[in-house]
Parts: sequence; structure tokens; C-alpha cells
Amino acid sequence: MNRYFTSLLMLFLVVTASKAAFTATGGTGNAPYVVTPPASTGLEHVFVSNGSQGLTLRYETDQPTAWTWYSYDKDPDAATPVDPALISTTGQYTQLGTVNTDAGYFVSNATGERHYTYVVAWKPVGYRSLTVQSEGSACTEVVLQALADGGDQVYYTVSGLRRVLEREHRLTWTTETWQDATENYVSQPQSASFTTMGVNWSVNAPLCDTEFHLTGDQYGRWFEAEETLVLPTYKALAVKANAKATVDLRDVPNENGTSTGDLTGSAPLTVTFSSHPSAAVNLVEWLIYKPGKTTSYARFTDEELTYTFKESGQYTVKLYVSNNQCMDSAEFTPQVYESMLDCPNFFTPRSSPGDNDEFRVAYKSIVSFKGVIVNRWGNVLFQWSDPAIGWNGTYKGKAVSPGVYYYMIEAKGADGIVYKKSGDINLLE
Repeated sequence: MNRYFTSLLMLFLVVTASKAAFTATGGTGNAPYVVTPPASTGLEHVFVSNGSQGLTLRYETDQPTAWTWYSYDKDPDAATPVDPALISTTGQYTQLGTVNTDAGYFVSNATGERHYTYVVAWKPVGYRSLTVQSEGSACTEVVLQALADGGDQVYYTVSGLRRVLEREHRLTWTTETWQDATENYVSQPQSASFTTMGVNWSVNAPLCDTEFHLTGDQYGRWFEAEETLVLPTYKALAVKANAKATVDLRDVPNENGTSTGDLTGSAPLTVTFSSHPSAAVNLVEWLIYKPGKTTSYARFTDEELTYTFKESGQYTVKLYVSNNQCMDSAEFTPQVYESMLDCPNFFTPRSSPGDNDEFRVAYKSIVSFKGVIVNRWGNVLFQWSDPAIGWNGTYKGKAVSPGVYYYMIEAKGADGIVYKKSGDINLLE
């Protein structure tokens, strides 16, 4: 029976507590700023007030006359009862009409239940300086330090332990980012928040000259008295390459291995490399390495480079952008296929328009080519030096007769292989 009664009492206390809450009004400007402290402090709220003029505390409860107010400085065990003349009650709350800042308060009832709160006087942050503390790693970060004169905003837990309210300091600046879709740099606002003064703050290094703005704190914003400190223009040191590579595509149906844009293809493989360096870059350098080599064989200093790879293998193209302190890089690996050359033995120039109507070789990575077609008497009917084109079965604009003709081809591949091919061609109706 006693256990049942105890459970009911605890349930009643929980329900009562769930309905109860502290609120604060008064002070100068907006109502006090409400902080929810860690549960370990034993405090339900910490109120930050801009002065104590007209400052009141209210404890909402279904039984306002059952609670007694107490005040203390640091230690609740040394608390003293509040003068009843300063207290008013209604059906929904008990209110303390005169409240001091930097003081703790609690309400207690006959069962010994207590609810605690603390009122802190707001102190303007008092920014004094914002400086670049170190540029030793300025290629990746900027290290700053801020100093202020506002001092700590202190409260005490129900155990009498000193605690300091965190202040939020906002740092804002601007950087730039490259947009591939529009091919231009776009300004990007940046921000970071810090809570401790007098220590190093690290932020990502901007890619453009910018100002750092320090604003704070959250209490100042609440009381419409936020402070701002500006660091004069910071000269960007960090660099970014923003590189890309694009293959010059060839629409040649009889060329096997024509690149689809992935930096691989048949020779000659022409690639346009481009860099869109950030503002602080003053040197652009492209280095090209032959397959398997660690020493470059070509160097260029233009932001855009178009280069044709004529030999087979995997090349390495490195880009370096830099200034006197910082560097960024990018790397590409174009792949040129090994050569191949095959010749058909028949074609049908008139019976199936658009399908096998030219004599064309199938090839890959051919860098030089010479071909000739003759009839059975050795008369030259067609000569060509581009493997991408073919013979359409005509001579001097007139169709030749169906029958057997002969080809002779000499070619060289990007891998150094020399081709000498000859054979008969059947021209079919």
C-alpha cells in the first residue's frame, strides 16, 4: 500500500513539474535571452538580461501559493527567502516583482521540491582586435585570432560550481568557386562560428581577396546591439587549377578506337587541355611525359593547350599552377591505341547505296598512309593518302565495270609498325 502511495506521489510531482516553467520579462529592450543549460547544472533556465530595470521572474504552476521564493549569489545552501511583499500570485503563476542580475533564484514547496534558475547580466562583447595570426599554412587555411574586453558572463550551478556562458562569434568572408556549366568564377559567401576568444581560429583559405567580418555575439543580436569588427582586405594566397581535358572527336566510321571523350583513342589523338586558375595564380605550367618516362619532353605555359599525340601508349600530362607560396596541380593520362590496318576484299558501290558502297580500310592509330588501286592492266584508277576516305568504284567520274581490281598500301602506325599490304578487290553489282 505504501509503495502504491509513493508511486502516486511521484507521478503527481512529475505532472506538476511538467506544467511548471520559469519565464522572465523586463530589462532594457527585448526580454531576457533564454539559455537552456546542461541538465547537470540543476538549473531549468539561465536568463541573460540587459539590465535589471523592470525585471521580473514568473514561475507558472497550478498551485502558486504553495511555493516560496529564495535568492542566492553563488551557493543555494546560503539562500535567503525573498520578501513576500515582492511576490504576487494568480491562479496560474507566482511572480517575483524585483529581480537582481547575477543572482540565482529557486522556488520550494512544503515537500522540499525545488526548481532553480539563474539571471545573468548581459555584458557587451567589446571586440578589440582581429588579426591574421599565422600564414604558415596559408595555402590551405587562414589562422586568425580575436580579442575582446567584454569579460565572462558567469552563472553558478545548484552545487555552487562556476560556469561561463558561451558566446557565439560569427566570422564571414568571401571566396570564389569555378562553375563548369557557365565557365566562370562565382562569388561564394563563407561563414564560421566560434565560441572562444584569444585562441587561434582556422578557416579555409579564400581564393580571392576578401575582408573578414567578425560579428557577435548572440546576446548582442538579441538585444539589437550586435558588434562588428572588420579585418582590412586579406590578399589571397591559395590557388586552384580548375583543369579539364577535351578530346577532338573524329566522325570516321572505318577508324576503330575513335575516342568517345574519355582521353583514349586512335592516333593522332588531339586533346585540348584547359586551366582556369584562381586569382592568386601567376604561373601556369603544363608538362607532358611519354609512356613510361619520368622526365617530361614538352613544356607549355599557356592556360589552354591543344596537343596531338601521335605515338601509341599512355601519356601523362601534368598541370601546375602556382605563385610565390602556393601550388595546385592536376593530372591527365591520355591513352593512344596500338595500330591496326585491315583491308576488305569486296564492295558493292551500286547495288546497296549507303552500305558497303566504298572500298575503305579499317584502321586504328595510323599516322602515315599511301594507297593506290589499279586495274588488271596496271592502270592507276585511284590514289589516296587519308585512310579515312575510300574508293567509290569510279574513274574520272564514271563508274568502272564490275570485276577484280588490285590495291597496294603502305602505312605506318603510331606504335612504329610499318604496313605493306596488297591484294585483289572484287567490285560486285
